[in-house]
Amino acid sequence: MQNAIDHIAAACHAYGITEAVISPGSRNAPLTIAFVRSGLFSCLPVPDERSAGFIAMGKALASKKPVVLLCTSGSAVVNFYPAVVEAYYQKIPLIVITADRPSALIDQWDGQTIRQENIFGSHVRGFWQTPEIMENEGLFGQLTEEAILASDGPIKGPVHVNVPLVEPFYPSPSHQYSAEFTAKENAGKAAENSVSIPEEVNRKRILILRGMSDQAGKRISPDFAVYEDPLSQGNTGETVSELIFMNKNAQELESYRPEVLFTEGTAILSKPLKQFLRKYKPALHFHFSAQGEIADPFQTNPRLIQASLMDYLETNRLDPDSTYTANLLEASRRCRGQRNSFLEQVDWNEFVAISSCIKKLPGGATIHAANSMAVRYVAYCEPQKAGHKVLSNRGTSGIDGCVSTALGYQSIDKGANYLFIGDVAFFYDSNAFWNELNKLPLKVILINNGGGGIFRMIDGPAAQPERQRFFESAHSRNAKGLCKNLGVNYFRATNISELYEGMDALNNCKGAGVLEIHTDSEKNQSFFNQFKSLFNGI
Repeated sequence: MQNAIDHIAAACHAYGITEAVISPGSRNAPLTIAFVRSGLFSCLPVPDERSAGFIAMGKALASKKPVVLLCTSGSAVVNFYPAVVEAYYQKIPLIVITADRPSALIDQWDGQTIRQENIFGSHVRGFWQTPEIMENEGLFGQLTEEAILASDGPIKGPVHVNVPLVEPFYPSPSHQYSAEFTAKENAGKAAENSVSIPEEVNRKRILILRGMSDQAGKRISPDFAVYEDPLSQGNTGETVSELIFMNKNAQELESYRPEVLFTEGTAILSKPLKQFLRKYKPALHFHFSAQGEIADPFQTNPRLIQASLMDYLETNRLDPDSTYTANLLEASRRCRGQRNSFLEQVDWNEFVAISSCIKKLPGGATIHAANSMAVRYVAYCEPQKAGHKVLSNRGTSGIDGCVSTALGYQSIDKGANYLFIGDVAFFYDSNAFWNELNKLPLKVILINNGGGGIFRMIDGPAAQPERQRFFESAHSRNAKGLCKNLGVNYFRATNISELYEGMDALNNCKGAGVLEIHTDSEKNQSFFNQFKSLFNGI
């Protein structure tokens, strides 16, 4: 048996995979032994499968290579699901390998036995099951190869390899790994596509929108009005601000309407921008994707151009309406000025706290923003303009695994990494530190407002009598004792002077650190409501 299983590891090595995140178990022992004894992989044990999945995803995001994610049978597999779904929508390559019981034991009341075949459904780029009879050892490598090519192909994402194992499955303690596998040449290369360029886009009011992407975008000519999502990894100089779309003046919003919309990347964080484009639709919308992916988030019936946006702009000289570009950029300058003045107020609240923390980051830091209000506050501050990279789990936009993803990323990326996160998301994923990664120098800015503050900011739940208990998950906990238990440095701030002292201590501490910032939820709500009203008629 072990020789056949070793070929799974050999195929992974042949395709340049070097990282494996392994959740301990018994049924997956042959798989664990294959990866560990090969000596070809950096193997990280993570007991909590839910955290392990996101740690693997963070590693893949940082390394831009597939990462193996391995567990035993039963509920362990299901605990990978949140990370698998997030990786699917972020297009992050994960090679999920799960041990399984033999088919004869399925639905026969055997322990740790569930229906694992196609368990991740349509949220993986493919499913492969290895044979229970292991006479053809090379077949195990071939099936793994097919999975790797699907995961790391033109459209990346997670894949699932399910491995039924029959007892006895522990090899001799002296078993020596010796499997070999040769990768196919030119496997997984994307095909070149010729592009048909429509002529009617020239000399129009053109808005370029860059959505979420893990690839750094080239600088676009300043002749164009460009909106770059904070997760787009774009680097255009002066851009359109999302703040202008918070304007309630219909006449001014109409003046922002593009005639032609060019988009690249995927999701957009800004709700005001999405609402604007759904109401003030462009006459023409072209989506650029070399991989051929397309969606219709604004109900604008986009046409697919199967090439990169920059290839198109470099090949075709366009003359966009300069008055339109100037109008949007001038409005953006005014809004940013209003934002900066407003955030300089001395009122203590979570928005001011996050803005102040960002100013204290070292140059070129990577910001990991958890979902709910943390990622929105970070986006409003536009830290990418100061040279910081911004990442967030916006594939499904859940609070799952925000700490784990950042730790996984930090394990590969040796630069300065900071996680901005709310209290509910932090406590939800605190098991992220329950492994060897708790010594990594990830710095966490934890905003503790006593619950899920975003539900005070949304008109619907904000008015409901059940809000505090069932929407916000209100609590009176702090993270001091938890950090001590996990071996993580802890600092605290309740005002602006303590915040600056805390940031200095956080920046200088060795290993992981948490700066817990305590704010009042009612003051946060009042401040944010004032902020949203700033931009009418700007």
